[in-house]
Amino acid sequence: MSLLWSYYYARRLPMDEFLGGLEVPRLRFFADSGAHSARTLGGHIELDDYARWIKRWSPWFTIYANLDVIWAAEATWRNQRRLEDVHGLHPMPVFHTGESFRALERYLSEGYTYIALGKLLGNPVKSLRPWLEKCFRMAQGTAVFHGFGLTVHQLLREFPFYSVDSSSWGSGVRYGALKLFHQGRWVNVMLGNRKSVSRHRDALEAYAIPVKAMTRGGYDRNVVAGACAIAQYRAADALRAVHGPIALPPGKGYPPPGTVQHDRVVRASDDAPGLNIFLAEGSTAGHVRHAGGLHLYLADSSLRWTYEAARSIARETA
Repeated sequence: MSLLWSYYYARRLPMDEFLGGLEVPRLRFFADSGAHSARTLGGHIELDDYARWIKRWSPWFTIYANLDVIWAAEATWRNQRRLEDVHGLHPMPVFHTGESFRALERYLSEGYTYIALGKLLGNPVKSLRPWLEKCFRMAQGTAVFHGFGLTVHQLLREFPFYSVDSSSWGSGVRYGALKLFHQGRWVNVMLGNRKSVSRHRDALEAYAIPVKAMTRGGYDRNVVAGACAIAQYRAADALRAVHGPIALPPGKGYPPPGTVQHDRVVRASDDAPGLNIFLAEGSTAGHVRHAGGLHLYLADSSLRWTYEAARSIARETA
């Protein structure tokens, strides 16, 4: 199970109790600062507080990102160096759309081999594609990328990301439109819509979702939530088949070998080569409901949804 959780939402959460309670044998956990969420909500994150949080729960983290400052590459670089030089940490650097490519050149020349690309949301595909083309051309053979919030299937088929995260994976629970990956494409099954449910009955059967669970009278929130997570992992499996192995080169940008971790946590450098999708979201109720497969990181700040996701993923992998 691959999860992404932001410090901004989880800073008071007992991570050992939460992660230790998930019904999955292995965990990939991406710790993000939540800088974007804090900025959007008018909050503030102190770098040293974030560093202390990472140190406290680092045995549970597969990877953790720098505290980035959007469109302020030098400030982001200073945070990167302070986390490394003062706190002895090894965060993943972050490069944003709209910043000079000199910032990416610096990360590559400094030996970082796992770099996050940020501020991708809100950019149309036609403008994002040439930007991504340049990033991948610059890093070819030396580094791999994580795409923050990038789940546009078209772009994921074109560019060999090592990992991405999805915060939209729970939309089926919130908005009544269950998004399933079936037979190589995404389909939307509308809650309470007989025509939609009938048209996609084969997809529902492939996910073991009873038709009743998609009716207004028999809607099963937990079943739908688990299917949302599993769909992301099945999509990731399909993308792995497209790109083949994507190896994480040795270098900087993730905790080095020898870092103490919990025995349930999968290290980034020990991971199977190929796309990783981390499920992410901003509510504590969502992670408990969803969980499942590929290396897409599921993001959610909701405990209840995450636990349900974990149960679904455990059944899927079994």
